[in-house]
Order: sequence, then structure tokens, then C-alpha cells
Amino acid sequence: MVQKLEALKKEKSKWGSVKVDNGGGGGGGGAESYQCVALHVSPDLGERIMLSGERSLLDQVFPETGEAALDARCGVAWTQQDTRHVIRFPLNGYCKLNSVQAITRLLNHGFRVAASNGGGVEGQQFSEYLLVRKATLNHG
Repeated sequence: MVQKLEALKKEKSKWGSVKVDNGGGGGGGGAESYQCVALHVSPDLGERIMLSGERSLLDQVFPETGEAALDARCGVAWTQQDTRHVIRFPLNGYCKLNSVQAITRLLNHGFRVAASNGGGVEGQQFSEYLLVRKATLNHG
């Protein structure tokens, strides 16, 4: 079991996505790879939308954010942990989308809502969504 976990960790760091082993008794390998995007919505200043996920995915789905999400040199909070990912990138600070439009855009790019969460107190509510899609890996 430990060996499987170590192999999963190596695959995850290699491809930037998650592989799920379905048991694969049918002989086809049984492993599927998924790409994930987290969307956080809060009512700050109207509506604040923040995205977390792979830079390449965000550039693909939201090209109008330009270089802001992709520029690791700018030293802003969403780029400091890992050069391949952004954490809580302020989407509507760079394009005029509301949360419904952002979710629709992700759904139109093949993502589906896998989980959602909400909470808070009056004036500080938030909603979070985890969106996933099967990855197409080019092992070239």
C-alpha cells in the first residue's frame, strides 16, 4: 500500500494532476487522470471570485486574464508556492465575469462540479466549488 501511495505521489508531481486507480480488473490498466480547479466566491465588494489550479488550465479557460496568472516573477500571493499552479487568483480583478459566468465557462470546457461548500456569518458568506475533468495526457 505504501508503494502505491509513493507511486501516486510521483505521478501527481510529474503530471500536475491526480490519478485514480479504479481497481482495473478489466485489464485496461484502470487508472484515470483528472484535472482540478477550485473556485471560491465571496461577497466582498460586490462579488469576489478566486481560482486555484494549474496555470495552463486557467490560461486555457480564461485567456483574458493575460499574463497576470502566468507571470511567476511578479511575486504576488497567488504565485509564491509553486510555479505550475496558482492559489486564489482574483479572477474578476482581471476580467468582467461574475461567478455564474465563471462556472459556466468551466463547464463548457469539460469540467463538472465534484463538490461544493459554503458557510460564514452575515456579511462574510462564501461558496467554494471543486470542478474536475478527465485529463488527456500526452506522453509524447
